[in-house]
Amino acid sequence: MSEFLPAAVDAWTAACVAVQQDRMFTAEAEGIGAATATVHAALADSLPTRPCDPRTLQELAAHLDQRLTWAVREVPELARHTARAQEVVRAVRDLPTAPRLQRVHGDLHLGQVLDAGARGWVLLDFEGEPLRPLADRNRPDLVHRDLAGMMRSFDYAARHTVLGLAPDDPRRDRARDWVEQACRAFRAGYTGAGGHDPEREELLLRAFELDKALYEVVYESRNRPAWVELPLAAVHRLLAEETTV
Repeated sequence: MSEFLPAAVDAWTAACVAVQQDRMFTAEAEGIGAATATVHAALADSLPTRPCDPRTLQELAAHLDQRLTWAVREVPELARHTARAQEVVRAVRDLPTAPRLQRVHGDLHLGQVLDAGARGWVLLDFEGEPLRPLADRNRPDLVHRDLAGMMRSFDYAARHTVLGLAPDDPRRDRARDWVEQACRAFRAGYTGAGGHDPEREELLLRAFELDKALYEVVYESRNRPAWVELPLAAVHRLLAEETTV
């Protein structure tokens, strides 16, 4: 059984139209952030949660380390980022605490969100990341995985339109500004609707963004090589800053 939402438009299409029209997506992004917080609250209320203890953080760090090893093996160009990425792994391992674990969407991006008109934004397809084992996808997780996935999706929506352009092309700057404003609005909407404050948990959010970007590099190298520049650039940006707590 499934519900049909007539005349609904997916958020990826809406975001791409906004980019093409040189129009910011901040109001929409804020609404998607609020809807995500509402869904997370409902999942936490209806399904089991558990504390994020030191062992869990060790496991999270180990997973990120494994993701890095896998991605470097698949795309050797990533090897130059290994040292910086290892700093993120160590920083996650050394965190004293983190929010409770709960069921999350697991593969949240703009294509998993529908604009249902008066009903607002509706999230769908809670099957998780396709390349992860089913047991992993069903396990309680940190909500930061979903937040990072959506922020990576905003990055894709804007920056895929400037692939192949010269580095100094002004359209690249406009795409960067679009992404930054959309991500800021999404985070504000999420926090405003009662979700965790991403600003207070920046390291976790960046760790999950890095995890997602590494996954994307492998995915694009296998399926869409012309786009691999996009997640490769994201890995570079995420690791260009200091990664210590």
